[in-house]
Amino acid sequence: MTGQITGGMHNLHFQHGIYIAGRGGLDVSYLDGQLPNFRGCVEDVVFNQREILSSLRSYPGFKKVYEVSLGCSDGFFAGEDEAINFFSSRSYVTFPEWKVQGDGLLEFALQTGTQQALLLFQSGREGDFVALEIVKGLLKAHVGRNRSDTQLSSFSLVSDNQWHDIQLRFTERYLGLMVDEQRVMTNLPLQSKLFVSAGPFFVGGLDRHKREEVKRLGLASVPGKSAGGISFQGCLRGLKANSEKRALKDAFVSKDISAGCKMKGSGNENPSATTMEKLLLAEVPLSTADSEAGKPSLQDVSSCFLVLNNLEVQEGGQALLEQRHMKVDMELKDLGIHQPQILFKIKEMPVYGFLRLDISPEQGLEKVFTLLDLEQGNVWYVHDGSEEPRDYFTFSVSSNSKREVPLYLQGHVSYVFDIVVIPVNDPPNLKLPEGNLLLVFENSNKRLTPNIIHVSDPDTDSLSLSVSVLGNFNSDAGFLEYINDPGRAINGFSYGDLRDDNIFYVHRGHPNSRILLRANDGELVSSTVVLRVMVIPWDLAVANRTGVAVQQGGSVLITQSNLSVEVNGERPEVGTRYVITHPPRFGQIQQQGPGGEWKQISTFSQRSVDQSQIRYCATFKDLQLENVTDHFKFKVDIEGKSSKELVFPIMIQWLKFTLLKNVALEISKINRHVLNSDHLQAVTEGVEVAERELHFKLLTPPKKGKLLLGTEVLQTNSVFSQQNITDGKISYEPQERPREHSQDIFRFLMVAKHIESKDYTFRINFKTERRHIILTNRGLLVKEGEGKLITKSELFAQTSDNRTFQYTVTRSPQHGKLKLILSSDSPGNQDNITAFTDQDILGERLIYEHDDSETQSDQFLLVTSTTGPDQEGAFRDLDMEHLSTEIKVTVSVELKNDEKPVRMVDKIFQVVRNGQRLLTLSDLCYHDPDSDFDDGQLLYIRWGIPNGELVQASDPAQKLYQFRQEDLREGRVLFRHWGAASAHFVLFVTDGVHYTLALLEVSVSDPYVRVVNNTGLLVQRGKDSSLTTANLSVTTNQDVRTDHEVEFHIVQPPKHGRVLVSSSAPGSFSMHDLKQGRVTYRHDGSGSFDTFNLTVRVKDIHLYVGVYVHVDLESHQQHTRILHSKTLVVEEGKPVELSRGSLQAVHEDLVPSEAVFIVRTPPVHGYLQRSLPEEGSMGAEKFPLMFTQQDVDDGYIHYVQTMPDQQQDHFILDVMSGFQAVSRLEILVDIVPKRIPLTVQNFTVQEGGSKALPEDYFRIQNKHFAGLDCEFVLLKPPKHGYVQNSHFPQVKLMKFTRKQVENELISYVHDGSEALLDSFIIFANSSELGKQSLPQTLFVTIESVNDEAPVITVNKIL
Repeated sequence: MTGQITGGMHNLHFQHGIYIAGRGGLDVSYLDGQLPNFRGCVEDVVFNQREILSSLRSYPGFKKVYEVSLGCSDGFFAGEDEAINFFSSRSYVTFPEWKVQGDGLLEFALQTGTQQALLLFQSGREGDFVALEIVKGLLKAHVGRNRSDTQLSSFSLVSDNQWHDIQLRFTERYLGLMVDEQRVMTNLPLQSKLFVSAGPFFVGGLDRHKREEVKRLGLASVPGKSAGGISFQGCLRGLKANSEKRALKDAFVSKDISAGCKMKGSGNENPSATTMEKLLLAEVPLSTADSEAGKPSLQDVSSCFLVLNNLEVQEGGQALLEQRHMKVDMELKDLGIHQPQILFKIKEMPVYGFLRLDISPEQGLEKVFTLLDLEQGNVWYVHDGSEEPRDYFTFSVSSNSKREVPLYLQGHVSYVFDIVVIPVNDPPNLKLPEGNLLLVFENSNKRLTPNIIHVSDPDTDSLSLSVSVLGNFNSDAGFLEYINDPGRAINGFSYGDLRDDNIFYVHRGHPNSRILLRANDGELVSSTVVLRVMVIPWDLAVANRTGVAVQQGGSVLITQSNLSVEVNGERPEVGTRYVITHPPRFGQIQQQGPGGEWKQISTFSQRSVDQSQIRYCATFKDLQLENVTDHFKFKVDIEGKSSKELVFPIMIQWLKFTLLKNVALEISKINRHVLNSDHLQAVTEGVEVAERELHFKLLTPPKKGKLLLGTEVLQTNSVFSQQNITDGKISYEPQERPREHSQDIFRFLMVAKHIESKDYTFRINFKTERRHIILTNRGLLVKEGEGKLITKSELFAQTSDNRTFQYTVTRSPQHGKLKLILSSDSPGNQDNITAFTDQDILGERLIYEHDDSETQSDQFLLVTSTTGPDQEGAFRDLDMEHLSTEIKVTVSVELKNDEKPVRMVDKIFQVVRNGQRLLTLSDLCYHDPDSDFDDGQLLYIRWGIPNGELVQASDPAQKLYQFRQEDLREGRVLFRHWGAASAHFVLFVTDGVHYTLALLEVSVSDPYVRVVNNTGLLVQRGKDSSLTTANLSVTTNQDVRTDHEVEFHIVQPPKHGRVLVSSSAPGSFSMHDLKQGRVTYRHDGSGSFDTFNLTVRVKDIHLYVGVYVHVDLESHQQHTRILHSKTLVVEEGKPVELSRGSLQAVHEDLVPSEAVFIVRTPPVHGYLQRSLPEEGSMGAEKFPLMFTQQDVDDGYIHYVQTMPDQQQDHFILDVMSGFQAVSRLEILVDIVPKRIPLTVQNFTVQEGGSKALPEDYFRIQNKHFAGLDCEFVLLKPPKHGYVQNSHFPQVKLMKFTRKQVENELISYVHDGSEALLDSFIIFANSSELGKQSLPQTLFVTIESVNDEAPVITVNKIL
């Protein structure tokens, strides 16, 4: 094929060189990156009369050869059914992907003597894989899913040099392996996703990159410590993947394989599974007189005489080349040739070693050895110790006999002899690329990287290398630590952790130290190196603090050019954090999360700034009339060192709306009228907004017509754009022909960038002719329980001469009422009216109000009649006809499901570890407030459960993804636990209309029984008292299906009475008996109190419980009264005593020690404690505190406030006496702040002017400081002005009082300078209370004034 380039002379430049059969890593735009390399045979490649493929040896900087050999492999000519021979320890074939989606089938036959090798490997998505290997002569299949490995081994030996038929099949549920006629199977774990294959299909072995990946899977045939792998050696034929044949012609890559298999079965006298044979073929012409006989050819199968067997040599070693490696397969005697006359001439020497010839010097110079030299052991191969797994040399065969010899002994054909290098584990090499000096900032952390400590080992995976720290280096100076375990010194680490930036050196003391390091590959160690550590002091400075500019409603990234820090003039390697001390006023500082979402933060790192993950988002959505700026204050924190507080300025371009046109629309016909930009046009200032992004939001739609966007009717909150108006897509269509001069309106506001303007009104004017009487009665539509304003569009009677009408109610509505809204002069409403006028309708005072019943319709009857012209001063025409008509007004009621389900039970679901338990209404319950809805029909839809599953109680194999509340009531929902001890899962609860989100927390523990309540019993002397679940109840986390399974056994009966169950004394009862009220205590009339002990048994768990019985004497019929102050006042951080005046249980016969207070809800921001004189100090109770009235009277009970910056606290008590129980007594705690809570407000002043400082600028918002006459002290006065008292002008104040501020005597005076920002710091001080506030900064924005005349700076004479 030839081509011609048009256009004259052209020079052809080879910038990147010549590439044959592949791109070799070349990355240029005109090459398709997905195009595979050529696989096949090429000959006679000539460029500029030079044979490019004459030598296949790589030369650095000149030629690079990768996986190319002389001759043409017979695999390219193999038939579809021909077997594949794998003849080396690195053999493999890569086929196109074995496409698997859930199910897979693989069939083939093999013959081998290998005891351990990898046969097949197919990877899948998300780390899944399928593998088949030979382990100890048996097949073992693997299916890896979700980090689990399911294995299946055969029972039939395959490594016996016999042919065996193999079948591997797996589905979603099982894995099967068949060897000949023997099949084994196993189940696979259930998975949420199917197995989906990904990547090429490897047969016989793996390439180098895949081998490193598969080493981590723990396959026996691919050991982690081996630099190589163990490939299959033997024969394989009939390969089918999902019944589709795979042959060598389909292969992507092949290595050390050949077509056809010479291995035999048991009839072979010398079977060998490791012999590596390759027949090198030469073309023999039919006529020796052929002049082209000497031309070498790629392949011909007409004759073969030389059998080559690979030479194996250890890495860095030497091996003897013998006659068995280069065997001449012919009878030399028949040709009259002797062994010394067969010459082997070396054409290309080995690349990774050399041939040592122990022969005569003349032969050595000619690089020739004979067949006799091979027999006498004179030819050696010496390897150079490199890591390449193979080597080769090329040679020709000839004879120096004077007799006529065959063509193949005339030296015209080149042969390739392969040498297999057996790897040897070399020790790792440890070096310090940047030198042996490590510079560290004082008291900081330094990340160690491979640029500092580098380990290399060509025959060991880098993940298997480790580094040890020798000796005890100076721990007072510093130590090494792991990133996930800071503070703990380590004496070694893996090279993988070093490469992943997980290792740090931590400096903590002396300025100089040294670290002794040594690398280890698991077998050998490197030489020891010394890393010296030198500490240098550091100085922190903010390099960039430029601020940012942003439009209102927008956001802007804070980049390295806006904010960065330097240490000693350079960017620090240690972590730099910015701590926001005062957040911005009109926006948020946000950080981008891993999922792309932005969240507000209070601190961030320099690394996040460098990675463009920090931004300022302007969130203020109101209109801003003044061009105020924003800022935030921050401190820089590096290794515990903090800078002073700094300000980062933010300039906001505020958006302003302008309504250029708002011209009324004139309508006289019923036709549709277009509303264009001549009627309504808006623009923005400050922020440029396109017309398509400038929207109008409809607040109130027109009542007498429809506002349309195209054909869509616009409703309340509908949105259209200025572009829609400009394009003429907005129109108004009246509902009917106008019958009078009237007006319609719609209200709207403008929206852009999430910012809304004030409200506006657009008017539509109707002009019409006088018409005859007309009655409007369209009926009413009202929602259940709501009211409906009756307007002119629903009910109205009118005439052409504007006569007024009177409406009389002849039958009132049955399921609602008519009412009038009175004017402001007469407040209130009139209900159930019987008459009204059309002025009530026009004045929008008439309302129909539904009674919230479940009816769907209502009606009322009216009689309307004319009362005469409504013009003031007009006379009634006595001859004018009196008009009257009856009107039946129908009301349609729209019933509504207007309530969301409400959670009634919200508690943690307890279950036994790896057990099960019914989920019932006592664990999870919702109620729908809608009266017509059955709670049992509430539908629960559950999402993923991380530590268990919901199943049907009647059929646990059936999972539940949704169920109804009646299933909970009937005990049909069972929870089964597995996995984590604590988790929660999400449930959606719906009544068909409304959804609500439920979160059910599951807590797992050992089986238990716990007391829920044990209030004791109150019984009158000689009477009975029922014992119910209100007095005594227990709970358990076990699977209890009925209340009968919870048993109470009386182990110590009462002394002054008996416990009866249904009037008998059986000695035990159940929870069912308690709930049915069958258990009673019968007092015998003696004693003032009693007790009995029970054992609660649930399955194998039991619990001892004591029940106290209080006997109510006749004198105790008077109830106990609780006198308490609802509020305690306590100073922040201090204790306060609960005295008799603040808490007292009162009864005429009550002894204080018998009144017991039980803490049901402890305080949140403090704790209660009880002190005794003998203890000498106050000690806090750890468990729920119980105390008596006597403890309160003696002053032993205190509330101690602990949590700072809180204003209120509370706790709840139950009171138990011998006569009565009082529940949920709430005590409120009012906390007086430790510091005066001062808040300040920034302000703006004109350049050179003054500004009064009102009370709003210095607020103390706390009732405990109301009326406090404190003073304000200037900690730092303003730089560009001063604070003065108006009674003493121009006198700079350093403090002033609160009363002076209230009397508006204090003001700020600017000095007239050109500065745009000023500030001063104050704090509040009260000598009376001995308290102060925290310092507060007031920022003053200066509005500049053009008050300076221009000045000539250059005045040169021309």
